[in-house]
Amino acid sequence: MSTTTEHTFGEKCRLASVPHVEGADGRPPIEAQFFYASVIPIDDPLSATSTITTSDARSGKTPLRPFARGDNNALEKAWISLQTEEDQSAHGNAKKGREATPEVEKASTEKRTLLVQSLALRHWELHKGGIQPQELSLPVEVAATARNETACCTALSADVGEELERTFCSLAREISPSLTVESVVKDVVSIVDRLRDSDARLAEEANIRKQEVAATKRSSTGSLPRSPRDSLKSSTPTSKAKAALRSEGAYADAHESSRRHDGRVRSGSQPTSHSSRAQTPVGSPAQPRGPMADDGISGQPFVRVPSSGGPPKAVIPIPRYGTLTQEEAHDADIDHVEVLEDPKLEAIKLAEAVKTTKWGKEAIDVPVGVSRLHMVSLPNLQMKPIYWSPINDMAVVTRATWFYRDTMMPVPCIVANQLEAGYHDLRPWSQTWADEVKCAIDIGALGEEKVAHCLWPRDITQKTAKSHGNAQISRTHPPISADPYCAARCFRGEAAAEGSIEPSKMSRGDTDVSNRPFQNYHVIYKDDKVAFLLKPSLSPSAYYGRRPLSKIMKGITVGIPIVRGFDRPKWERKHEKKPAQQGSVASPPIASRGEQGELLCPGCEAEKNRGQVTDLVLVAHGIGQKFAERVESFHFTHAINGFRRAVNIELGTPLVQGILRESQNGMMILPLNWRLGLSFEEGGPMHEEDKAHQATDGFGLKDIEPTTIPAVRSMISDVMFDIPFYMSHHKGKMIKALVTEANRVYRLWCRNNPGFAEHGRVHLIGHSLGSAMALEVLSRQPTSVPHLNLAQPEPETSFFEFDTKNLFLVGSPAGFFLLLERGSLMPRRGRSKPGAESADTTASGVVGEAGTFGCLAVDNIYNILAKEDPIAYLLNGAVDPTYAASLKVAHVPSTASSFFKAFGDAFRYVIPGMQPAERTFAPEPARPPAFRLPSQLELEVHDFTREEIAEKKVFLLNDNGQIDYYLRSGGGPLEIQYLNMLSAHTSYWTNLDFIRMLCIEIGREPGRGNTLPAMRAVKATKRLVP
Repeated sequence: MSTTTEHTFGEKCRLASVPHVEGADGRPPIEAQFFYASVIPIDDPLSATSTITTSDARSGKTPLRPFARGDNNALEKAWISLQTEEDQSAHGNAKKGREATPEVEKASTEKRTLLVQSLALRHWELHKGGIQPQELSLPVEVAATARNETACCTALSADVGEELERTFCSLAREISPSLTVESVVKDVVSIVDRLRDSDARLAEEANIRKQEVAATKRSSTGSLPRSPRDSLKSSTPTSKAKAALRSEGAYADAHESSRRHDGRVRSGSQPTSHSSRAQTPVGSPAQPRGPMADDGISGQPFVRVPSSGGPPKAVIPIPRYGTLTQEEAHDADIDHVEVLEDPKLEAIKLAEAVKTTKWGKEAIDVPVGVSRLHMVSLPNLQMKPIYWSPINDMAVVTRATWFYRDTMMPVPCIVANQLEAGYHDLRPWSQTWADEVKCAIDIGALGEEKVAHCLWPRDITQKTAKSHGNAQISRTHPPISADPYCAARCFRGEAAAEGSIEPSKMSRGDTDVSNRPFQNYHVIYKDDKVAFLLKPSLSPSAYYGRRPLSKIMKGITVGIPIVRGFDRPKWERKHEKKPAQQGSVASPPIASRGEQGELLCPGCEAEKNRGQVTDLVLVAHGIGQKFAERVESFHFTHAINGFRRAVNIELGTPLVQGILRESQNGMMILPLNWRLGLSFEEGGPMHEEDKAHQATDGFGLKDIEPTTIPAVRSMISDVMFDIPFYMSHHKGKMIKALVTEANRVYRLWCRNNPGFAEHGRVHLIGHSLGSAMALEVLSRQPTSVPHLNLAQPEPETSFFEFDTKNLFLVGSPAGFFLLLERGSLMPRRGRSKPGAESADTTASGVVGEAGTFGCLAVDNIYNILAKEDPIAYLLNGAVDPTYAASLKVAHVPSTASSFFKAFGDAFRYVIPGMQPAERTFAPEPARPPAFRLPSQLELEVHDFTREEIAEKKVFLLNDNGQIDYYLRSGGGPLEIQYLNMLSAHTSYWTNLDFIRMLCIEIGREPGRGNTLPAMRAVKATKRLVP
């Protein structure tokens, strides 16, 4: 490695050690290391061994892999930033059995209230299909008056457990009865039931309002006195007795009616049986209302609530389209109020945002890996992909602090925390401990017994635990918790923790006796770095005369040696194939200076430049992905992960490197899982709002599907029914799903890679049905795409927000869909591409207009098909049948040779007169002089005008002059096409010829003059007629 790409390990280097604050007692900081459990290494995407092997898949074991040094530093910095003084103080007081201070108790109550409200809103939205904002700020502590409640769905308990873990310390959850899952579930269901009970009153109020509005329209509005309901609308917003409109249909009527009468909308709250406040007579003067715990939202959207800084602010109800005056905001003691237009999802986001902003419980996502395709969520310690949905693609992350000395594998977290607790108690880093060890050796076995530390404390009987209550719970709780949320917030980096991908079960693994590894072991701390785990037969014993400490101090291994802190060089020597490079730290390079004068690490700059990918390839799948939700091996994402690795390997070969353009800097392949989330079980992607308009006598697929051979019918419906659904009235929804997913991934990529929208290139691969959908979208795609606006909250749903350079159709039935729609392939008018004549891009009869089916907004179209693929169709004939018939059948160039070809090539150099084989990727040879035919020779009559137009069309559609390319099967004379047919449609992602072609055609210089001879169209030879 040259010195220009070496790391300085300085302040600005991402490989520099993370600074830790030394403990108050002089305790040395710990070098923690994050691991992830995955069969695919995210830091070695170019390795051929990174594919999943059959043995790994069958064994079900996922090896632990350490994150790279830079990623580990980023994770450690994020982990340390999660620490809060409030949580550490509360945890310490609870551990010592002290009562919580009033401030801590108040903050805990507020957090619980917001947690219950957000969960109630979430499940009201889930089961209602739309939020009718109601009494959501009612007191949550209603256990005494609530009736026997049951959870609204099976997911509620899991959601409650997850939220409790995110918000409260594990020790606080154990000692507080109000923080149990059962207690919170009861309160959430209570609020949801109140919303459900008031739904009937909503409909009744709406009917009454409609009748009054109809009566008002029939009468003269100027001569009639105001009705009691009109007075109700003009009264003050602080009266609990004033009736409000609760239904979605009554919002507009209420707004219009109140605006006609007094020009300003007033709000009130519906009295319920849970409210004990006195009712204010209709028309009475307004009484100022201070902040109260049961101020609710009555028929209006939520308002923004400020962050902490005083007593809890009241949630002021205001109409959806109304405004709030300064007097009303002052009466409610709210600093800032903002009307939310859409109460459905914004209400949920509001409660979540207030809880997050006020107590800082938002998870931190850290991108990891060489390609930055995954992110680790802290503190829940889960790794998931960034750009595609994490179906069967999530990994558990472990933060380890103690390691086995010989392998550097992490010690189990609960054991590591017990080791660290003993480390804190005995202080092996101090000179006092060194003196104690020396004295123990001098005394003998009896002295060594005194320095041997019991790994797990003795269990206390259940009788004692009952008598002491919460204080006893705090004493039996482990001194250092392995709960991820508690470990991150309540400690100062000394806690080890492990995530989980299973739903939260609120387990107490730390205190479960059956879940304790090394149950009866003792530990001897040799010094501040090394310790030894000793089973009972190896522990010091004056009775048996065992003296392990004296052997340990002589360098003899006794028991299980463990070390505090991760030793990366030792890990690399033990597990990596290549030895670690030496000398990079001893002679660090000189850092350069940036524009602002700060020192820059050349190694980090080189890694940053290598990460600036110039070509983004999006892959749209075809049919069958509904079936992949049940069969993991059929999942499209797994195929694309292997395809991406194969592309990266091919890009590094000398053959491809010699063809790539100078500005080419790598490719990124990302899947578009557009089918995920669409459900056609009821005849289409039905949502709650769709079901309201469904006819009562309508039927679904389950109503007409026989019960015979259910496994086969289920597979057919999941795999084959996507095609008839696409050809039905659901086609628009499926197209929208593809466009939305593509734009979502592209926006996320541009947000994570600044500058790509201006300098990067985007390419699209459509497989099977995905190619037909891509044909539909690109036919309606604007010729010039507007500049990407990342400030826009939602992506476009009608067209791609990026310009597609190359379109690759693999296993495509696009030709058949063109036949059905009576369309044809033609270039887009005004689509300027490198090497194209400007006159051809505007010539009539050559180009088409946007919106014409088959007139695509792309630079090049490639139709790749296997000979045995029964779903694939040709596309050359869709441009001009006569011109297509005049071309030779084109094959994707291949470097793989069969046995007979290799045997023949070997004899070409031996037998005189035989020429060497032609090089597939050789540069174009010089053209021979033109051959002139005799003037008396009669030629075949030919329409050169049509051929010229067809040739212009084809070259505007593809620089090579043709679109169709066959893949060579390579089976030789013994191949059986009917057997190859079974796997031909899904074999494209592993075909090396297609992978090489993709790399070359995307990576080469654009333009007709930069194509490879092996890819160019060749006219079929015809016999001359004498």
